[in-house]
Amino acid sequence: MYIPPAFRLQDRAATLAVMRDNAFAVLVAHQDEHVEITHLPLMVEERGGDLVIRGHVARANPIVALIEGGAAATAVFTGPHAYISPDWYGIHNQVPTWNYVAVHASGRLSAVTETEATVDLLADLSAENEAPLAPKTPWTHDKMRDGLMTRMVKGVLAFELPVDRLEAKAKLSQNKKPEDVGRAVAGLRGRGGPGDLATADRMER
Repeated sequence: MYIPPAFRLQDRAATLAVMRDNAFAVLVAHQDEHVEITHLPLMVEERGGDLVIRGHVARANPIVALIEGGAAATAVFTGPHAYISPDWYGIHNQVPTWNYVAVHASGRLSAVTETEATVDLLADLSAENEAPLAPKTPWTHDKMRDGLMTRMVKGVLAFELPVDRLEAKAKLSQNKKPEDVGRAVAGLRGRGGPGDLATADRMER
């Protein structure tokens, strides 16, 4: 990913927060000339000093062959983003641009073949996404009839992606004067879309 120095996000905790807050990601796997791209929810785990991404795909997905082959892959997490009008800066000779936050996490895929480990992944994934729904009682696979979960697990392949390269970019008008950034933030808040407001919040941090 092209990252000018002013836009490099170096804070590890902030980078992991972007990944976890935008966990529905794009996984790009490639081996020789074979490339597969899939959209899926991912989990981000720290294991000591290592970072591991966990996920699963349907066994009918062509990316399975690449996972089983230990292909190189990059998980792309896209954070807040919004169009920036040059008029908002209040200065001459500016051009339109797009502010955004993104993280690329790269490594080599590893298939998880044990049924118990796959069930654990699915349980962890549902628990992570059920938690924000409180006070609703969380859904768990215990609510499924006996044997059904085991049969359904056969239709998916779990995987891990140990991260050996982590790139994070926060292009948020850091190359502009504070007063110009303030006017752009006001413009975003005036437009008021979800992406506009989320990007404005990031620019103000």
